[in-house]
Amino acid sequence: MRARTRAAIGLAAGVLPFIARWLHDTYRAPIGATEGLLEYALLGVLCVVVIGVTECPPVTTSLPRVVIEAARTTFVFLGVAATSQVFFPESLPRFVVLMTTAMLFGYLLVVGAVVLMGARRRGRLNRVVAVVEKRDAEQLEIEAVEGPWEQQFAVVATITDEEHFGTVAEVCVEHQASVLVLGPLAAADPIVTERAALLHQAGVRVRSLDDFYDEALGKLPLTALDRFALMGDIESVHGSYGALKRSLDLVLAAIGAIALLVLTPLVLLGNLLGNRGPLLFKQPRMGLRGSEFEIWKFRTMTPGAIDVSGWTKEDDPRITAFGKVLRRTHLDELPQVVNILRGELSVVGPRPEQVVYARQLEQSLPFYAARHLVRPGLTGWAQVKYPYAASEEDAFAKLQYDLHYVRHESLATDLRIMWLTVRHVLSGGGR
Repeated sequence: MRARTRAAIGLAAGVLPFIARWLHDTYRAPIGATEGLLEYALLGVLCVVVIGVTECPPVTTSLPRVVIEAARTTFVFLGVAATSQVFFPESLPRFVVLMTTAMLFGYLLVVGAVVLMGARRRGRLNRVVAVVEKRDAEQLEIEAVEGPWEQQFAVVATITDEEHFGTVAEVCVEHQASVLVLGPLAAADPIVTERAALLHQAGVRVRSLDDFYDEALGKLPLTALDRFALMGDIESVHGSYGALKRSLDLVLAAIGAIALLVLTPLVLLGNLLGNRGPLLFKQPRMGLRGSEFEIWKFRTMTPGAIDVSGWTKEDDPRITAFGKVLRRTHLDELPQVVNILRGELSVVGPRPEQVVYARQLEQSLPFYAARHLVRPGLTGWAQVKYPYAASEEDAFAKLQYDLHYVRHESLATDLRIMWLTVRHVLSGGGR
C-alpha cells in the first residue's frame, strides 16, 4: 500500500469514530452492534496504519512471523479500544469489542498469509546478480540482510573479478536472476554491456549500482556515484513546487508556533526544576547553499556542555534529566518553528549540521556539499531511515539517504517523510 493511501486510511480511521460519537451525542441515537463494530473496525485500521503492518512485508518472513505481527497489532488495538471506553463512558456491548478484535486478528492473518504466499509464488523477491567491485559486493550482501529496504532483494551471486565478467549471462541463467546490477567498471566493459542487452531482452532488469541503491534501498552509494548523478534540476528551485513547499512550511510552522506558545511555560517550569540555566540553545548550522544560520532549540544539556568537543550521543552524559524528557518527546525541536518562519529551515529536508562539522565532512566525504543544494529541514529522509548519528561513519551512512532526497525532492516525497516522522514519534523511535 502506497504511503499516501496509508495516510488517507489513517486519517479516516482516526476521524470517523469521533464523527459517529458526535452524531450519537447530538441526536441521542442508541449505538447498536452494527455501529459499534464500525467504530471499532475503524480504530483497528488506525492501529494497523500507525504500527506499520501495511508496510511491504519482507518476502523471507515466515508464517509464524505473520501470526506474531497480527497478534502484536491486535494487542495494541485492544489497548486503544480500552482507552476509548475511558473517554466515552457509555460503553458499547462487550461482544462488540470481542468480535471486532477477532475480526481484526483474522483479517491480519489472512492478508499476511496471502501476501506472503503470493509474493513467493510470483518471485517478488528480487534475485540479484551483481557485477561490481569486491567492496561493493560485500556491502550489497550486508544491505540485503540488514535493510531498511524500499524493495526486498537477495544477492544470489556476485562477480568481482574482471576475468569472469564474460560469464555474466551464464551466472544469471544459473541463478534465475531477475535483476542484474552493474558497477562502474562493469558498465564500461563492452562484453558485459553486450551480454546485459541480451539479458534485458530476456526479461532481466538491468540497473547501474547507484540506480539499484536508489530504487531498492532509498539511498545513493557514495562509492559508485558520479558527479552527473546529482546535476538534475532541483525541484525547490524550478517549477511551482518551491512556492507550494514554502506555503506548506508556513502553515505548519504557524500551527507549531501556537504549540510553542502553549508549551513554553511548562518547559520553563521543568527547566527551573531539573535543567537550570538558559531556556533556549542557539548554535550556528549550515544552511541552503552553504549559508550559515542560528538554529533554535530548548536546551537539553548542562550550560556550556556543547563547547566540549565530540559528537553528541543518544545517551550523552551531558544531557540533563529534564533534557532527556525533552529529547524523548522531541519537544526540544519545537523552537525551530521560528527558523522555519524565517525561511532558514523547511519542515522536510536534510538536517542541518554544525558548521564546524560540516566543514570537516565536506573535506572527508565525497558529495557532502550536495546536501546543501536544498533547504535543510526539521525532519528528513535520513532521519526516518537511519538511527541517531553520533560519528563520522554515521554521517557517511546518512549522507547517502540525504542525496537520495536531493535527487527525488517532491511534494509526494515530503508528505511521505512527514507521515513516517509521525509514526517514528508515536513509536518512540528516531530523532
